[in-house]
Amino acid sequence: MKIADVISSQFANIFQKRGELEPPALIKAIEREVARKEKSIDGLNIVPNDYTIFLSEEDFHRLSADRIFKALHESVERKVIRENYFMDGTLNIKLEKMFRGDELIKIISRYTSDAEIVESTIDLENDVLSQTLLENLDEDNSSTIIANKTKILASMKTATPKIISYDLAVITDSQTAELVLGERQIYIGRKDTNDFILNDDGASRVHAYISYERHRHVLNDAESLNGTFINKKRITRHVLKNGDKFTIGNTTLIYKVLS
Repeated sequence: MKIADVISSQFANIFQKRGELEPPALIKAIEREVARKEKSIDGLNIVPNDYTIFLSEEDFHRLSADRIFKALHESVERKVIRENYFMDGTLNIKLEKMFRGDELIKIISRYTSDAEIVESTIDLENDVLSQTLLENLDEDNSSTIIANKTKILASMKTATPKIISYDLAVITDSQTAELVLGERQIYIGRKDTNDFILNDDGASRVHAYISYERHRHVLNDAESLNGTFINKKRITRHVLKNGDKFTIGNTTLIYKVLS
């Protein structure tokens, strides 16, 4: 089964009054959706790469900012690494405006491919929508609502974030040297053009590199003379997990996901 062929939709819920939603609550909501939608494919836990968050008009205008998109993106990427998940395709997070009286965040998550044309609306006629529980804020007896597809389709408008550099994890050594990792490939070794320079005679000039694949950092040995080791085992390639320690020459480096 191709991950790009799998499409699923589900509402996540979190209870906030209109216009009172704060970024930490939004981040918790999308992290909860990531964890809830993971599925096992070929022995790996894969999570969706496309998230659409429906907000009240007040919250939509207040939270449609680059810093919010950056925080949401980083929170999802860090969640993937921390929980040992994988993700295929480009991560896409959108905020949508909904002219409704609901006091509820709704999130639709999907598996999409980079080749798929991104529409400005979601095909709610064909997507499977679940009922969403609403907190009894007004102390009435109504606790269940069903999405009004006509109103949602009529009010959707995508807020497209700018290209932003993301901070996801760090590698550190015992001398407190530190390098923040994002989505670009970085190189490690004695050569002064490396991203992380080692003052270690046991290290090669270009000893190893860390690539970013399926939204995970992967440690690769660059055919070094003395090898790269994880737990005293020589590796050529290793998907890094939070807290991993790897040895290059006489230097031990620690990989940590940012909080």
